[in-house]
Amino acid sequence: MQTHPVHLLAFATSFAMVGICTALALGNGTGASGGGADPLTVVTLRTLGTVALFLLWFRIAGLPLALPRRSRAIAAAIGIPLSINNYLLNLAIAEIPVPLVVLLFYLWPAITTAVSWLTGKERFGWMRLAGLALAFAGIALALNVDFTAAQMKGVWLALGAAFAWSATFLLISHFFHGGDTRQATLHMTATAAVIFVVGSVLAGGLTLPKTDLSWAGVLGVPFFYAFAMIGLFVATARLGPMRVGFYMNFEPIAAVVLAALILGQRLEPVQLAGGALVVAALFLFRPPIASYASRRSAGAGSSRTD
Repeated sequence: MQTHPVHLLAFATSFAMVGICTALALGNGTGASGGGADPLTVVTLRTLGTVALFLLWFRIAGLPLALPRRSRAIAAAIGIPLSINNYLLNLAIAEIPVPLVVLLFYLWPAITTAVSWLTGKERFGWMRLAGLALAFAGIALALNVDFTAAQMKGVWLALGAAFAWSATFLLISHFFHGGDTRQATLHMTATAAVIFVVGSVLAGGLTLPKTDLSWAGVLGVPFFYAFAMIGLFVATARLGPMRVGFYMNFEPIAAVVLAALILGQRLEPVQLAGGALVVAALFLFRPPIASYASRRSAGAGSSRTD
C-alpha cells in the first residue's frame, strides 16, 4: 500500500492524541471530574503498553529483536534521558494545557541546532539562525500571559522535557547515525519501562484511574503512540525523512485543535500567535536535501520516541 500525505497527517495527529489521552488519563479537560491516575502511573502503563505493541509489530513484520552487545548497552543508556523526557511531559500535562506543553516541547529543534553548532557537529546556517529567532520569539509570546505558581511549574517541566528529548535525539544521532533505529527504539523503550516499573514500586504502587474517561485515556495513550511510531518508521523507509518530517510539523497544530475540541483547553490569542511562530520555525530546521539523500541511501530510520 502506498503512503499518501493523508497517512502522514494521520500519524502526526496520532502523536497529538497521545497528549490528549494523557490529559484525559490524568483527569484533566472538559467532562473530567478528577479521579485520574497520577503522572507516574500513566507513563508506566503507556510505556508497558507501547513495548507490548512494538513486540507484536516486530513479530508480525518478521523483524529481529536482537542488537549487538555494544548497541544494546548504548540503547539502554539512552533510555535514561528518554525516561526523563517522558516523565517530565506527563508532569507538565498535569499542570498546563496540552497545546502549551506541545509548543514548549517543540523548542527542542532549536536546542538541538544550538548544541550542534557549539559542538561543531553542524555548520552555522542563516536559515537555521532565523529558525532559532522565530522559535524563541514564539515561546516568548506563548508565555506572555499570567501564570499561577503551579502553571509556571508546568512551563519549566515542559522546557525540561524539550532539553531531555534534545539530549536523547543527539545521542541517537551520534551512535545510530545512518542505521535502522527500530531495534534501538524498542530497547530504549524497554529500558524506560523497567525504570518506570521500578519507580512505581518504590512510590508504593500504581494509582489507577477511577473514571471511565480516565481509563479511556490510559488505554488510548499506548495505542496512539505505537500507531504513530510504527507509521513513522514505515513512511520514513518509503519516502525518506525529509518528506515525512515536513508533515510531522502538523502535530502542534493538531494538538491545538484537538485540545479545544476534546479537552476544552484553549490558548489566548497571543499564545496562538506564538505557536504560529514556533510552527513556522520548524520548517527552517530541515536539513539540506543532500543530507537527507545520503541518510536515505544509508537506510536511515526514524527515531522519534517522545
